[in-house]
Amino acid sequence: MTSGRVPDVGRLHALLAGGGPDEALAELAAHPPDTAARVLDDGLARALVATLDRASRGEQRRAADALASLAPHSTPLRAALEDALRAPGQRLRWGAAYTLGRAQLAGSTAWPAAREAMALDDGDQRWAAAELACAIVRRHPEVQEQLRAALGDPSATLRKMALYCLRDIRSKDTPGAALAALHDADAGVRLAAVSAAGAAARGSHDAAAGAAALASLLADDPDAGVRRAAAAALGKLGAVGDDVVRRLEEAARSADASLARAAQNALRTLRGAG
Repeated sequence: MTSGRVPDVGRLHALLAGGGPDEALAELAAHPPDTAARVLDDGLARALVATLDRASRGEQRRAADALASLAPHSTPLRAALEDALRAPGQRLRWGAAYTLGRAQLAGSTAWPAAREAMALDDGDQRWAAAELACAIVRRHPEVQEQLRAALGDPSATLRKMALYCLRDIRSKDTPGAALAALHDADAGVRLAAVSAAGAAARGSHDAAAGAAALASLLADDPDAGVRRAAAAALGKLGAVGDDVVRRLEEAARSADASLARAAQNALRTLRGAG
């Protein structure tokens, strides 16, 4: 890493104008972040932020990592990233939000871009967005109301990811939201609800209600994956009532071999804990 001198601004502009963003980012990375940040005026900062609008996920991530190291040291770069959260293109909005998150600078203004990305088909981007959304809500609790509102969105993908976020931030709203979502029309949402309900029920005052709701899925849910997940979740609760044990015993005799195996494992775990 070069020390003492600042990057050559003219070379940076030439590289960015000539379609060489990776070379420009590498030039900046060759200097300590606080030194490299000194040359970032508004124009250069905005040109660098534009490199986040990359077709390749790997290219976008490399640009985000490079800019995230500079952002804490540069007011113009932070301003350009905040402006990019309102850019016309979703990819640039997400790149800016992701970069701010990597820099530990994501505020409530990054929430819309995170929410948007949580509804995408791209699983990697969706989970990265969920991680960012959780970080935003932890630092800005007022955003949790908007996270709860996402549970009513028409997108089943967004509803599912919102449940995982509520599970991971250990929200007081998680038990009620998870129990309600156990009846969602989408099996993926119900799977997320099973995970959230199981996590919320462990060691809580609502454990009995959570266990009873999960046990009802063993025979009633139309999706085999949800039934198996419910059995596995019940095995992790540590203590359940006699009615729940009875339902697990019935499931352990199911013609669905996978469900039977999951229920048998749950019973072994519960009896071992007892």
